[in-house]
Amino acid sequence: MTLEELFDTLIGELKGRRVVPGDTSRTVRGIAPEDEAGGWLGKDEVVVTARETLDEGFLDEVAEGGAPGVVWRTKSEPPVETVRRFEGKGLGLAVLPPGVPLRRVVSLFGEDPKVRAEDGDGLLRYSHGAARALLEPAGGASSVEALAARLAGLLGRPVVVEDPVGRLLTAAHASGVPDDRASSLHDFLEEHGLRASRGSGVDETRRERRDRYARLPGGFLSVPVERWRVGGRELFWTPVGTGAPAGYLWMDLDAGPLGPQDIVVLYWSVRALEAELGKERVRLETELGVRGDFVDDVISGHHGNLDLLLQRARYLGADLSDGAVAVVVDIDDFAGYLGRRRLKEPAIQELKRRLADAVRLQARDLFSNFLIGPRSDNVILFVGPSEGVPPEELADTALDLAARVQRYVKGLLPDLTVSVGIGRFKGDPNRLSDAYSEAEVALEIGHRIQGPSSVSTFEQTGTYKLLFRVLQEEPEELETFYTETLEPVVRYDSRYGTELVHTLTTYLGNDASTARTASGLFAHRHTIRYRLDRVRELTRLDVDKSEDRERLTLGIKSMQLLGRSPEKPSNFNDR
Repeated sequence: MTLEELFDTLIGELKGRRVVPGDTSRTVRGIAPEDEAGGWLGKDEVVVTARETLDEGFLDEVAEGGAPGVVWRTKSEPPVETVRRFEGKGLGLAVLPPGVPLRRVVSLFGEDPKVRAEDGDGLLRYSHGAARALLEPAGGASSVEALAARLAGLLGRPVVVEDPVGRLLTAAHASGVPDDRASSLHDFLEEHGLRASRGSGVDETRRERRDRYARLPGGFLSVPVERWRVGGRELFWTPVGTGAPAGYLWMDLDAGPLGPQDIVVLYWSVRALEAELGKERVRLETELGVRGDFVDDVISGHHGNLDLLLQRARYLGADLSDGAVAVVVDIDDFAGYLGRRRLKEPAIQELKRRLADAVRLQARDLFSNFLIGPRSDNVILFVGPSEGVPPEELADTALDLAARVQRYVKGLLPDLTVSVGIGRFKGDPNRLSDAYSEAEVALEIGHRIQGPSSVSTFEQTGTYKLLFRVLQEEPEELETFYTETLEPVVRYDSRYGTELVHTLTTYLGNDASTARTASGLFAHRHTIRYRLDRVRELTRLDVDKSEDRERLTLGIKSMQLLGRSPEKPSNFNDR
């Protein structure tokens, strides 16, 4: 195809306008959409750009690259000075309305005006052009954002890219399509909490998946597309990659159904996105590895001098020179979860990466100064003070983070729960390991007392932390104390199906008020008194004596830390 033939086709098919003819007999070998990555322009390719102005530097780049001309997608009338520059460099210039999708420009290359791109040979040529437009720049300094913009241009539709853990990475729209169309799709997904990575939230009757095909001379290209009907709107997405998806591509099809050209674009898009998301994943895994090493060194104290520690933290994006609060997010009964699911090592690592991503995603909405590191089956954060969150507010904001993480994980992995432990703020960075130890103690105590999905701060643990230290250092001492206090009551409840432990716990929690205890347990005050007398007979500790009440309170806490409880509690009346 010559430059004249290409410009004639643009005028006849896409309502373009020839401004500068250029070398009309010059051969055109392809279309080159402008891209930020190097190497985007090849010899004898016509440049397609939507930039606001065509300055001298850009035209020099075009001419030196061997391009015969430029297709400018603009509403503006080319300035006289710009026209003269094109004439002086021997370049052709055609103008197209910005609303014309880039895919239509690419599809016209190599066509006889009488042959449509939907026909076999035309579609094959279009496939070659789309593949080059999407795949070749990915080898340079590209990004998911730049690729999404090229994709939106080829499709002529807004798109949103989602990563495998449910983050909406970027939204893009085609030139000529209002920005609010892409924002509308992105905002709708956010508002309704819709993610392809966790589709369980959409009823099966409102979901449909089928393969879409484009026929080429040598066979077919196919792309799986899922349609969701939510909130009076139809949403479409396709997975990126085979097996475990590397991500998901959402698209707005309000402008019309997918045609053969769209299927071709989607086919090459998912491959280009898989490469870009793969690079992002490698970068993230490397970063998480470095962060994990930092956390290990902080916890073990093997970090060298303080200056080196703070320098490493700054390299990872956190300023811990004024101290930090430590937060530990732990998977509940991880060994049991793996046993039930029988996951292989790659799936286990993917699960851990998803948890780390989930914690980081929620943390960045609340904190600007934090460092995250994965470690075994948990994720550890060191959160430093910042202009938005001073030291005295760190612990409360960390509680907000804990609630957010638990909600997010429940949506991302419904059969998995996490518990969170939060330490006290340590203003001295030399005590970061102490901050972690406190968060770990809070986590362990919270899990023993509250069970799965617990959230506990070191400040809230009270005397539990003293008993926990005894449990760690001299477990037989705590066992002996439990045996001397509450063990007879637990044994009695287990044997007779009574509720003495529950009654005693409620009574002590109500500041030894028989009336409030009776009201809370829907029992008569005489019944409560009878049960407390039975506790006295079993333990030789009288709830009416302050010293004995203290021993019984510690006995209950020892029972909780040791994981003991009546085996078969029931609602039967006491015997």
